[in-house]
Amino acid sequence: MLMAQAAGIQPKQVNYIPFDGGGELLASILGGKVAFGVSGVGEYLDQIKAGELRVLAVTGPERVEELDAPTLMESGYDVDFTNWRGIVAPPGLSDAERDKLTRLVEKLHDSPEWQASLKKNGWDDAFLTGEEFGAFLDAQDKRVVSVLKELGL
Repeated sequence: MLMAQAAGIQPKQVNYIPFDGGGELLASILGGKVAFGVSGVGEYLDQIKAGELRVLAVTGPERVEELDAPTLMESGYDVDFTNWRGIVAPPGLSDAERDKLTRLVEKLHDSPEWQASLKKNGWDDAFLTGEEFGAFLDAQDKRVVSVLKELGL
């Protein structure tokens, strides 16, 4: 819906079809059931390289090295967003427990295996912990609530 807004289209006019997974979306794109789809590069890199899918643009703030595709910003749309993931824990952890888990995640992040996975899958490294991650979550929540309100949801 952020892309629709940036293109001057009222989000309520968009026929948004959610999919539970990448396989269902891929089948719908290849079968001509939807006009286009939005997904992570790593999920469809094989189909892109085989010429089965054409990348129109990337939604993040920077181009993806392996792809000949502009960003939405480069294409004239004032919007960017990424598909991010997070690791969270239940409330009530002691400071020592929280710090121990944070150190573990930092160690995993710094590992050669994780760095190789980032490169292989075309993922951006947007690693945040602690208060920085909390601020990011708050900003994402406000962004989603704003779009949902505009959709009347």
